[in-house]
Amino acid sequence: MKKRLLYISGLLALAAENSYAATSVEAFVTSHSFSNILPIKQLIEDDWQQAPEQSASDAFTQNEVGVRAYIDNFSFSVSQRYDYFVETNSDTAQAFYLNRNDLALDSQSEYDAQLRLFHQRSNGIKVGYKLNFNRFSSELRIGYWRLLATRESQLNGLISSDLNGNIAADAQLSEFYSTNNFLKRQNSDDWQTQGSGVTVDLHMRWQPSNNIDISLDITDIYSDYKLDNAGFSKGKIDTDGTFINSIGGIAYVPLYRGIETAKRHNFDLPETVNVDAIYRTNDLAYVTHFTRQGDINFYYAGVQFESEDSTTRLLFDIENIAPEIQFQNKWITAYLSLDDIDIDQAMLAKLGVNIHFQF
Repeated sequence: MKKRLLYISGLLALAAENSYAATSVEAFVTSHSFSNILPIKQLIEDDWQQAPEQSASDAFTQNEVGVRAYIDNFSFSVSQRYDYFVETNSDTAQAFYLNRNDLALDSQSEYDAQLRLFHQRSNGIKVGYKLNFNRFSSELRIGYWRLLATRESQLNGLISSDLNGNIAADAQLSEFYSTNNFLKRQNSDDWQTQGSGVTVDLHMRWQPSNNIDISLDITDIYSDYKLDNAGFSKGKIDTDGTFINSIGGIAYVPLYRGIETAKRHNFDLPETVNVDAIYRTNDLAYVTHFTRQGDINFYYAGVQFESEDSTTRLLFDIENIAPEIQFQNKWITAYLSLDDIDIDQAMLAKLGVNIHFQF
C-alpha cells in the first residue's frame, strides 16, 4: 500500500482545456494531493517525523491516469483511478504521532479519537457526448468502473495514559473492506474483493462576450459503487483486560468485542467542482479559479498570457499560499503547484502533463 500511494503521489497532474479537432487522442494523468495534518510525503509513507498541525482535520489524494479519444461529438476513455481520504482531529493526530515516535501520551489528558479512512481503486471506461452551440458547449461523461480495492473505516472513542505510560482505550469501530483492515482479518473466501461502480461527470463552457469565458467542471456529480459482500467488522475496542507484566506493573491488552462478517457495501465519491472565469483586456487576461474537493475549498487568482501558439497562466492559491503555473500549446498541457519549495514539507502538490494528438 505504501509503495502504491508513493507512486500515485508522484503522478500529480493536470486537466486540459483544448478545442479539439474532429478526431483526437490524449494521454492524461490527473492528481491533486492536500493535507492539513502534516506534510504529504510523511503521511503517505507513514513516517511521522514532526508533530501534526493543531488544526489537523483532512488529507486526500485523488488520481487518474488513462487515454481518451474524441470522434466528432463523442469521447471514449479507459483509465485507472485511485482515491484516498483521511478525516480526523487534532487529538487523534497528536496521539498517533506520539505513539509512532515511541513518546508518552500526556497522562493528564484524555484524547478524543475520531478517525475516518476511505479509499478505492478501480479501472473503468467512460463514454461522453458533447453539445456545441453558438457560445456554449456541454459534455456529459458516464463511467463504468471495475472496483479492485476499497476500505471505509471509522474509529471513535477515548484514549488515555497512566503515569507508567500504559495506554487505555475505549473506542467504537466500524469498517468495510476488500483487503486491508484494522483487525488484520484474513479472507478465506469469506467476502468478495471486487465490485463495480458508475460515475457521471459534467463539463460546461460559456462565452457570454468576446472578452469573458466561464467554465464549470464537476467530476463525480453522481457516483454509486457497490461490493455485494464486503468484509465487515463492527464492535468495541477497549482495554478492560489487564495483567501484571514481568516488572510488576499493570499492562493492558486491547480487546475487540463485536462482529466479523460479510455485508453489502454501497458508497459514493466526493464530487470535485472546478470553476474558471477569465476576463480579457487588450494586453492581458485576468483569471479567477475555484476548486472544491469534498468539503475542502481552494481559491485562486492570477493572470493569463496568450500568444498565437501557446497560453501561459500564473495563479496563486490565496489560502494555502501556493503558486501555480500552467502552460498549454497544440500538443501539451501541464501545470505545477507546490506550497513549499522543499517537497518533503509540502502540504499541497499538483503536477503533471497531458499530451494530445489531433488528426
